[in-house]
Amino acid sequence: MSKISRRNFLFISGIGSTSLFTHALDRRGTLLRSGEKSTEQQGYDPWIELNLENMTWNLNQIRKLTKVPVMAVIKANGYGHGLVEIGKHLEKVGIDFLMVGKLQEALLLRKKGVSTPILNFGPFSSKDAELIIKNNISQSVFDKKVSSLSEAALKLGKRAKVHIHVDTGMSRMGISYRNALPYIKTVSSLKEILVEGISTALTEDDEFDKEQLNRFLNVCQQAEKEGISLGLRHAASSDGALDLPSSHLDMVRPGIALYGYYPSEKSQKEDRLGLKPVLQLKCRVVDVKILQPGDSVSYHRRYSAKKMEKIAIIPIGYSDGYPHNVINKGSVLIKGKKYPLIAAVTANHCAALLEENSSVSPGDEVVLLGTQGKEKITAEDIAGWAEISSYKTLICLSPFLPRITT
Repeated sequence: MSKISRRNFLFISGIGSTSLFTHALDRRGTLLRSGEKSTEQQGYDPWIELNLENMTWNLNQIRKLTKVPVMAVIKANGYGHGLVEIGKHLEKVGIDFLMVGKLQEALLLRKKGVSTPILNFGPFSSKDAELIIKNNISQSVFDKKVSSLSEAALKLGKRAKVHIHVDTGMSRMGISYRNALPYIKTVSSLKEILVEGISTALTEDDEFDKEQLNRFLNVCQQAEKEGISLGLRHAASSDGALDLPSSHLDMVRPGIALYGYYPSEKSQKEDRLGLKPVLQLKCRVVDVKILQPGDSVSYHRRYSAKKMEKIAIIPIGYSDGYPHNVINKGSVLIKGKKYPLIAAVTANHCAALLEENSSVSPGDEVVLLGTQGKEKITAEDIAGWAEISSYKTLICLSPFLPRITT
């Protein structure tokens, strides 16, 4: 039997699994409010600060641009911001619809008292049908399992709300646009089913998106000619909302833009909406060490001091969702100044190289993502260092990190 290293064990032992993710969200429960005491905030462990006023600003900017109802995408733990925190805030400011990617997310929102309409854009099994209907969750459908919703609705004396998802070229989930009309006829003929909407997902390829939209609208037109009511037509993500006005239709589905970031480098540079990042990632310096020439730092001695050096030990690592591969590129903010990260990011720690005369000391606040003084580090910065996307930078943040409003 081969040995498993301590670091590999952390990756394979369940971190990020759906059950653990849901348990972590459920266990954390409520969001700390501004001014409340927090053990995590007073101590050294990393925490996330949320500026929900910025989210409201971003939502209003999207509404001004599109002038249609908004289905806020809060899948993947609210893009790393916190599913329940974001869901409750958006309900408070009058969001039209919420969209999740897993049924567990929708059920947790209902458990926490969110009553806004929720669409589960992800899959479901037949055994989940009654649970979906009892919790007033709208379900995306594109296959024969819609019959289980019809049967459960009949049993409960209710109607199941569905959004028919059409695959127009993403080749992911959905009924192919080539075969969509017969399926739409079948679903709409089920008396226990209410067709609340119809959707597609665009590939975010400028030219092909137009072709996809044409395919989608043709399907809708064919169904309407048959006298079928399709409800809300929706296709546009943040990208479509910004760059393809014809895709706005009856509702838009922004994700990344709600959280203060744009879907592409081009739109980020243009900054047409003046979006404001919602999230900051912080912790505190846990120790400051003096290295002698030749002293090494972290596993495999990947960093060795060439002269006497001072480093700050920072208690955050890849188990918190911070990328492991940012060394020699990444930096953090301490006392309003950027300091480079050195050595390997481990499960729970990283190290920053300080100036010889630096006054940094244990307890000083560290900003890994956000603003401190006149300096800032954005999700795009971290994404560039780690060679990932800003989506992954945010979504991978651990659900165990406390979320605190500022």
